Amino acid sequence: MKAYKINIIREPGADPFTGELYPMKQEEFFVEANSIRNAYVQATVHFNMDVRGQLLRFFIDGEEYFDESY
Repeated sequence: MKAYKINIIREPGADPFTGELYPMKQEEFFVEANSIRNAYVQATVHFNMDVRGQLLRFFIDGEEYFDESY
């Protein structure tokens, strides 16, 4: 298992239901996983930010990760 540094950025944007503006927010933590994909999956479960329609950008060990399964 390897430790991966996760950095998640929530881009600023409006709540699609109320119109309330959410500012940019960032969260950083480490996960242990046996692949970058597994690290991404764990990160999507463990982050604590409120997200309501805003864009999330995931960086793993400093490189932006794009989930190609969607």
